[in-house]
Amino acid sequence: MLFKPLDTMETPDLLLRPFTAADAPALFEQMLNDPETMHDLPFERHMTLDQTAAYIEDAERGWRDGTLIRYALECRKTGQLTGTIELKPALPRIEIGVIISRRGGMRRRRAGVFALQDLVDWLIEQPGVFRVFAYCAVDGASHSSMKRLGFVCEGLVKSYEPRPNRGLPAGDSYLFSKTRIAPQMPVPQNDGVAWLHSTLAWQ
Repeated sequence: MLFKPLDTMETPDLLLRPFTAADAPALFEQMLNDPETMHDLPFERHMTLDQTAAYIEDAERGWRDGTLIRYALECRKTGQLTGTIELKPALPRIEIGVIISRRGGMRRRRAGVFALQDLVDWLIEQPGVFRVFAYCAVDGASHSSMKRLGFVCEGLVKSYEPRPNRGLPAGDSYLFSKTRIAPQMPVPQNDGVAWLHSTLAWQ
């Protein structure tokens, strides 16, 4: 079974949509080149616009083959990019990653969290999806939002991923998940099991 992502999604404040090449300058300026936004992330801060253009090209390839879905979070009022949400589907699970620009203040971050809530609520109800999960730096800012979004902390993963923007070759992460129970298929009965059930019922 293949996962079919939403092409777009709207919240009161944001439009979630695929990235285009024209987004590169804003994505570079608002997020991927910003030291505060990139502080806890597991890949290096972008220093050139070409790096951000390549990041968008990866997203476009991922949309085509279904292995990597990256949404741009666009403010409906101003048209500015405020964040990204990344999905890595491998059914029955989907890993999520989020980047919210630190340049827009608390209101912008709150709108991004609400958008993530709506998307996760949709994801967990999709056919074949029974687990949505994320890793968060133990000393970062994002893990505090996960419980409010209905995620459960499953544990601490030691030395899970690099934190190059802090000079760390490996850092610890919390593993958060949101799950639903998969339906159980009925166990086929052979003649002996059927006879035993009927005998026990008669007794």
